[in-house]
Amino acid sequence: MIRRINRKFRFLYKYTGKWISRYVNFWKRKKGRKKEEPRRILLYCNAPVMEEHLLNYMEQMEGESCRFFLFFGYGYTDGPGHPAEKTLFREKEVRVLRHHWQMFCRWWDLIVCADLEYPFWMFRGTVPLLYIGHGISNVSYDGGKTVYDYGPESRDEEGRFLFDVILEPNRRVAALLQEQDEECRKRVRHTGYRFADRIRTEAEKCEFYRKQLKISSGKPVVSFFGSWNRESLFHVLGEELFEACERLKDKYTFIFSIHPREYRQYDENIRPMGELVERQRGRGHLVRSPGEDWVPYIMASDVVVVDYSTMMSLAILAGKKVMLSDFPDEKVGTYSLAFQVKKTCPVLRHASELKDSLEQVLESPVFDRVTEQFREELYVSKEAYRQRIKDVTEEMIRKGRQRY
Repeated sequence: MIRRINRKFRFLYKYTGKWISRYVNFWKRKKGRKKEEPRRILLYCNAPVMEEHLLNYMEQMEGESCRFFLFFGYGYTDGPGHPAEKTLFREKEVRVLRHHWQMFCRWWDLIVCADLEYPFWMFRGTVPLLYIGHGISNVSYDGGKTVYDYGPESRDEEGRFLFDVILEPNRRVAALLQEQDEECRKRVRHTGYRFADRIRTEAEKCEFYRKQLKISSGKPVVSFFGSWNRESLFHVLGEELFEACERLKDKYTFIFSIHPREYRQYDENIRPMGELVERQRGRGHLVRSPGEDWVPYIMASDVVVVDYSTMMSLAILAGKKVMLSDFPDEKVGTYSLAFQVKKTCPVLRHASELKDSLEQVLESPVFDRVTEQFREELYVSKEAYRQRIKDVTEEMIRKGRQRY
């Protein structure tokens, strides 16, 4: 009974706030804003993994007339009460909001989200909504028709996009979407990948990172970056992968990295493989632990073996030769980079294929050209990316003011 009353109260609280927010923003736009007033931008950070992406957006807008506000979602154990001092925002000039009511009762020029959800209920068209994403989307939840950023999760009950503008890092994907879908033509903006310039710079420091990781031999370095779940790299190739690497360790240096979820039970029918990966330290292999920076390990590699995760795109941006573990085609979107790479690069269906595939990818120059082709789909200079973010923000705020 108490639980039912609490649910009704929360519904009434949010529904009332939805109307208040509509009135506040309507009143402000009707009244107009003073020329010197800074633009008020609300950043919604629903989980710790979104921090670097929202922080990056802030950094592109530095020097502009903006005032930033921040709301933490329930991906944090303490929810909206989470202290900014314990996040990447600790040194930034941003005001943290502690309650939904603070968002209902303020007017906003723009709301920026890194995941497909809002900080509070709103009537459609109340505030301009920008989706910046939190990586390079490959995974599909509708049988390969689309990727997460454009699939069912990105639309409301009536099939309309949740956001007014969606930033797309891949040039080819953006062009295909804009060409074939009228709604995407209105909303999708190609920007390039936000960390592309930084990754390309780091890729030039391969020897530096090898020394940092104490890789002294002249052997080719091969790293395995696996995500989680049944179709991910280490589950597909199984324990036989470690035995195959053991037989090849005189010829190659091996690095292993697995998703943090694989260090605990997440499905009663799936055995987590984090412990197996950790055991490879005892055999003299390198292992990247959860929470450890991925950059040194990718940059020190000659070949990166991945599944359908964002790490595949990051390895390509770093100019590394890529091999894939096998996964169902419907696991990734038809337009995605992962789908294209799978048609071009070696795909491991069994650990026994590792030896021949490594020789193929290291000896043939065609794979260098393939990497460069895919790299150009994502690359953008630091200056060009910053300008595109500023242009999109300015366009959205201008149109938002004219909406009523």
